[in-house]
Amino acid sequence: MAISLFFAGLAIICLLLLSAFFSGAETALTAASAVRLHNKEKQGDRRAAIINKVRRKKDRMIGALLLGNNLVNILASALATSVLIKIFGDAGVVYATLMMTLLVLIFAEVLPKTYALHHAEGMSLRIAPIIALVVFILAPITETITYIVRFVLKLFGVDISKVAKGSHLELLRGVIDMHDGPAQETQEQRAMLRSILDLGDVDIEEIMIHRKNMTMINANLNVRDIVQQVLDSPYTRLPLWKNDQDNIVGILHAKLLLRELNKCDGKMEDIDLQEAVLNPWFVPETTNLYEQLQAFRERKEHFAIVVDEYGALMGIVTLEDILEEIVGQIDD
Repeated sequence: MAISLFFAGLAIICLLLLSAFFSGAETALTAASAVRLHNKEKQGDRRAAIINKVRRKKDRMIGALLLGNNLVNILASALATSVLIKIFGDAGVVYATLMMTLLVLIFAEVLPKTYALHHAEGMSLRIAPIIALVVFILAPITETITYIVRFVLKLFGVDISKVAKGSHLELLRGVIDMHDGPAQETQEQRAMLRSILDLGDVDIEEIMIHRKNMTMINANLNVRDIVQQVLDSPYTRLPLWKNDQDNIVGILHAKLLLRELNKCDGKMEDIDLQEAVLNPWFVPETTNLYEQLQAFRERKEHFAIVVDEYGALMGIVTLEDILEEIVGQIDD
């Protein structure tokens, strides 16, 4: 009798330890930072790769952990009830209920979950191979349970496959708002990060330099006057227009003009102006900042002429204008 009670008690302790493992594993795997685990996987961490693979099928992972947890909890409770009934008779049911409730709550739920919450990443990495094995073994059962759950919910008009997952941008904005640190520095960082997320919602017409504020050069002027205007201007790229300011025929590059001037030993009348002129790049005013930034990168340029739907000149946009939308005013 004493021996059987000893082994029963030992079995209950082992089952409670398994329950604590499943509870802690569930909390650790759901609380671990996806970003950190992704970076670790890129750095070659095999355990991080296992965790990421398991978490891609979250329903299967949660189902396996809950199944394992419930199995050991029910088995531990049944075993405790059987032992205490033998000792105290029918009153053993009450004692078993009270005892197992306290043991499961403290040692198999609160304690492991609290630890896992504060050591989510480290714990996840340590238990990764075991969890992958458990999920693989229990996969057929969890898939069957998931199918039954979905079927029953559909009978009540609930189709969870059609539930929207939410916008990743909304999630990022929430993370940005939660970012903490020194007041002024944090506020500036938040503004910067929000600006990056909003690039796709802002058209270049909202940040471009309007045509009335542009510095342009009449291509019909003589070379000496053109060179003087370039030297008087603080800009390195100046639109050239001919006959009509809407008729942009090229972009005069100050550096190329200086090269031509050097070739001619300073004799302005010998300068071939066309060698210092780049082809204009026209973009519609409805282009958003994200698309324009990508276009600047692909073309390896940072200056574009903005036109409306009829081809009329509206202004210019530069890479610096987009960067200022992110980081604030850049004094040059």
